[in-house]
Amino acid sequence: MATPSARASCPLLLLPSPPPACPSILATKRTQRRRRILSCRAAVRFDRRDVLAGLTGVAAGELGAHPGLAAAEDASVVSCPRGETVTDKLLACQEAGQKPCPPTPAATAAAVDFTPPTSPMRVRQPAHLADAETVKKYRQALAAMRALPDSDPRSFASQAAIHQAYCDGHYRYGGPAAASKDDAPFDVHFSWIFAPWHRMYIYFYERILGGLIGDDAFALPYWNWDAPAGMAMPAIFKDAGSPLYDANRDPAHLGAYVNLDILNTGDTVIPFDPQAVQNNQVVQNNLCTLYVQMMRNKKAQDFLGDKFCAEYPSTVSSGTSGSLESMAHTSVHIWAGDPGSSTVGNDGQEHTGADMGFLGTAGRDPVFYSHHANVDRLWHLWATKLGRSNFDDPEWLDTSFVFYDEKPQLVRVRVRDVLDAAALRYSYDDREPLRWMDARPTPLLPKGTAAATTRRSLLRGAAPAPAFPLTLTPGQSVEVPSVPMPPRAQKTPAAGGGTQPDTVLVFDRIEFEPGRSGKFDVVINVPPEQAAAAGPRYSEYAGSFATLPRGGNRSGETAVVALVLPLDEVLADIGVGDEDGAVNVVIVPRTQGIKIIRPPRIEIRER
Repeated sequence: MATPSARASCPLLLLPSPPPACPSILATKRTQRRRRILSCRAAVRFDRRDVLAGLTGVAAGELGAHPGLAAAEDASVVSCPRGETVTDKLLACQEAGQKPCPPTPAATAAAVDFTPPTSPMRVRQPAHLADAETVKKYRQALAAMRALPDSDPRSFASQAAIHQAYCDGHYRYGGPAAASKDDAPFDVHFSWIFAPWHRMYIYFYERILGGLIGDDAFALPYWNWDAPAGMAMPAIFKDAGSPLYDANRDPAHLGAYVNLDILNTGDTVIPFDPQAVQNNQVVQNNLCTLYVQMMRNKKAQDFLGDKFCAEYPSTVSSGTSGSLESMAHTSVHIWAGDPGSSTVGNDGQEHTGADMGFLGTAGRDPVFYSHHANVDRLWHLWATKLGRSNFDDPEWLDTSFVFYDEKPQLVRVRVRDVLDAAALRYSYDDREPLRWMDARPTPLLPKGTAAATTRRSLLRGAAPAPAFPLTLTPGQSVEVPSVPMPPRAQKTPAAGGGTQPDTVLVFDRIEFEPGRSGKFDVVINVPPEQAAAAGPRYSEYAGSFATLPRGGNRSGETAVVALVLPLDEVLADIGVGDEDGAVNVVIVPRTQGIKIIRPPRIEIRER
């Protein structure tokens, strides 16, 4: 069970009637920049001597000048030693003052502090198994929510606008570390804020629904896409006459298996068959994707995302997304959104994929809330069933946001308040077995084959390395040869115990266009011509970078974030040991518009 000392934080806020102007608590001075970079870098240690020591059996000079070594020495990578505590007093809506906007500072000053509920335990059921009474109540509650005027903070329009505001560039951060900046864009994605913020959001949405029908035991059904029988759009959302319906969904996917790795070689549509869900390729792909997401990512920064940092020298920053955000969650959003629809984001640009496929509109689809209830459930299972530890940083635990509850009353809630689902008086129906726990990927190549090939290539001389910055092109896999591995002997825990160090693969600067979907996969020791086939079903797959489109950046702005992938299980499963000294990292582009600024490197991370 998650404890109050666990790590995860995410602010939440509900919106009142849209004011004519958006009050700002930030300094009004703004410098004109042709291009702002949002940057996030992983706080991991790197020592060139450790890397060279890892080249067992191969002299460093025999490798030539490896680009990763030069970059590591010359890049002066700045890490985030401490996260920042985010509160409603440090956030402001942009000056343009258009919907959606948060409550005014005067209103938030009147917010009450969150107190644990004493209501009956609410049991969230899988949507495809939800009983008739639960479905009936949900339809009644959502119909009542839709009937409220937009000015009511409990209305469906206001609820949807919360996500739009926090994810489409309507907020700026004015914390101490951002004081020297004109305005730091704020987003609840790409940092350790993602999971707790969405838990808060779903919690108050559920409370408001129950309040509208006078049932404090009402529980939101969750979309159980991690179970084979739930890997399709739930039937309760497909009735065009129901308040649960949304027209902006991909019509090709309404009767198909969900694809939890959708931004790969293409969109393969396989009709969903509830009588044959146990043994087919898409189900196996999905289960392996969930295994990688849930089982390999054992530490909080890998699963929940790294610290929220407002600023590094000469940059504006947020954080690094974890596997909970970047894998199945992102794919379901894109899979559900309608590619034939479009909307104008806060950047003034037109974006396709509404509603679920674009962050600014995702909250307008009722399935969003059941989707995120399942994301929340997976965090709950990671912390309880799998026994993982959340963050214990006070900056995370004390991050807070304000939301309207069912009364409606503004409530200030902290991350530390939402770490235990039982204390929030909800639980998850667990009748579906967790089949992904046993879906460990298997090698694409015979075990040891790729390692032996890499050893031979090291002795012969490494293949030419690509030049960085590297612009990715779909269909053109890129091999970064002979990336040195620190010896795993360095991973002995310090005297007195402590957490076992990890071997991680680090991309510290990935630049992308926030308004577009973006993805690339990373595989280890696979020939480039075979790498596109090495997805989550295979042990050589190390992970992916993936992002949903958002509209919060100004025209021409890009974002720069980091990617850190745990490697220990990958190396063990494909038969790579210390004697191999190095591995070949293969980057498999899935979309346009991504640039990798510096070459990847392998490190031993102690925390």
